[in-house]
Amino acid sequence: MVNNEYDYIRGNTAIKPKRKDNAIEKRRQKRNLEERRREIQRKEARQNKSIVMNILHVATVILILGVINIALDGRVYKTQKILSDVKNEIRIAKAEGEALRVNLLKNSSIEEIKEYANAIGMKTPGKNDTVVVTIKKNFFENIQE
Repeated sequence: MVNNEYDYIRGNTAIKPKRKDNAIEKRRQKRNLEERRREIQRKEARQNKSIVMNILHVATVILILGVINIALDGRVYKTQKILSDVKNEIRIAKAEGEALRVNLLKNSSIEEIKEYANAIGMKTPGKNDTVVVTIKKNFFENIQE
């Protein structure tokens, strides 16, 4: 047996046995290879998860912006509806005003007034129906100019 410094097991005087088949080394290499493969898979899984999370963040932001946009559009449509309702009310009020003007012009003619007065029994005063009053007496003596 060869006594080398490396052949001792942890400072013991027992010599490390030499193995003919490197089964332990092969197992160790296989374990290291599997650990590296698992680490690579974990890293890929973390990257995939990161990509999915980034996509979800972007989708969430787009969803929020879409909801805000729809809400603002709803307010605009509501304001447009109110504006069209006000325009309709203005058009109706103008039509009613025109109808009142026509009715006023119709009723303000002198002939219409005469016909209405005759219908309710009024008559035009003549010379005999007038009263003349003369004030010769000074009723306002107390007032000084």
